[in-house]
Amino acid sequence: MTYIENIGSSYMQNSSDLAEIENIKRGTKSQKEQLKKVAVEFESIFVAKMLNEMEKTVDKEGSLFQESKYLDNLKSFMYNDIARNIAQNPNTSIGIAKQLYLQLEKTVKD
Repeated sequence: MTYIENIGSSYMQNSSDLAEIENIKRGTKSQKEQLKKVAVEFESIFVAKMLNEMEKTVDKEGSLFQESKYLDNLKSFMYNDIARNIAQNPNTSIGIAKQLYLQLEKTVKD
């Protein structure tokens, strides 16, 4: 992947993350509800970034799939979906959202 393709992929990722946060702002009424949703979204972004970095450590020699920018984008979407599912489920969450909410709920009005 070239440097320019990497920048484009990162921009698409970041713009979709920002769009999701804007949707949270519009779809909720109380600030605490917004905080809870943003904390979960933050955790999902964190987990997705972690999965992307972990994937870079995998030995791709002899792989069934040829590496391409399209496959990288598909993996990115897949990791985002997995991360969102992990963050939204209380049984699989790694706890970042809960801790963020507990620390910041004192600073917002109901």
